[in-house]
Amino acid sequence: MNRSMMRFDRFVEEALYGPQGFYTQGGKAGENAGDFITSPETSTLFGECIATYLDQVWQELDRPDPFIVIEAGSGCGTLCRDIFLSVQECSSALRYVMVERSEVQRDEAFAIVAATCFLEAEEAPLTAVKDLPTGPFTGVVLANELLDNLPPRVVQKTRTGWSELYVNNGREEWQPAPPNAQNMASLLVPNAPPGTCLPLHLKAAVWVTRALNLLDRGRVLDYGLQQTKDFVERPFGEWIRTYNQQHRAGNPYAEPGSRDITCDIAFDQLPGFPQIVAQRDWLLSQGLHAMTEWARGQWHDSAVAPDSGALGARAVLQEAAALTDREGLGAFLVAEWRVGE
Repeated sequence: MNRSMMRFDRFVEEALYGPQGFYTQGGKAGENAGDFITSPETSTLFGECIATYLDQVWQELDRPDPFIVIEAGSGCGTLCRDIFLSVQECSSALRYVMVERSEVQRDEAFAIVAATCFLEAEEAPLTAVKDLPTGPFTGVVLANELLDNLPPRVVQKTRTGWSELYVNNGREEWQPAPPNAQNMASLLVPNAPPGTCLPLHLKAAVWVTRALNLLDRGRVLDYGLQQTKDFVERPFGEWIRTYNQQHRAGNPYAEPGSRDITCDIAFDQLPGFPQIVAQRDWLLSQGLHAMTEWARGQWHDSAVAPDSGALGARAVLQEAAALTDREGLGAFLVAEWRVGE
């Protein structure tokens, strides 16, 4: 990729999606060979909870047929597979669209889901596309950790205003921010002390606007933080993260294309007024505790001399604990936008 000076968001876009980009070359999430772990790869329980949510929304929307579900950033198809294996009430009306920019992952995901969930791929109510389809329609847009892969612009408060981050041959370079970026940062955090770094989520805001405009009725779902001010006390390296082979990969500027680059999302920079809840509470509200009742019982009855079934039950309980860990995945915030209701 071109290593001359680039604004940070453009550098990340190239590093992730350019000709030699991380996702272009097949980087992905996954339990075994992936570069980072997300909730769907942690446990099939996550997909079961999403399926329960979709059944509930379908009922609340008066059982539309078709019921369109778009999963943006569908990756290797894990969540899609688990939803099709778990969904019940809306299954006959469900039409599922996987949106994935990586052609490699898009083709692999479709093949895996079709082979796992359907007798004939041609009959699967499933498509895989590169970008959001056109609307309007009634349904749900799922953005499972997509927004954190939409590169932000990054600004830093100085004694005289705001500077913007550029990358110049693998090194940070700060230039005076243009007026629009200065104004946005000042409005978001009026009293930011010098040295404060903030992301400006312009691309994420555009994406959410597009997603909301797809729906005549329905929901949009994703993760993030609550307020831009939450970034003030956090160092840049804490909310811009890199991953490779399931480990933090350090410097985001080194070896572009070799690592995933993500950024925490501030919901107050996005359009609308989403309902926000911690992932732990959201999963429990979708019946996670009831889904694992059998595992608790089996492990309790066999813990002294566990057989393979009891060990499997314990593994399920460990997965549920990981999804609801208050210091880990359970602390993620789930945002739900409602349209036309």
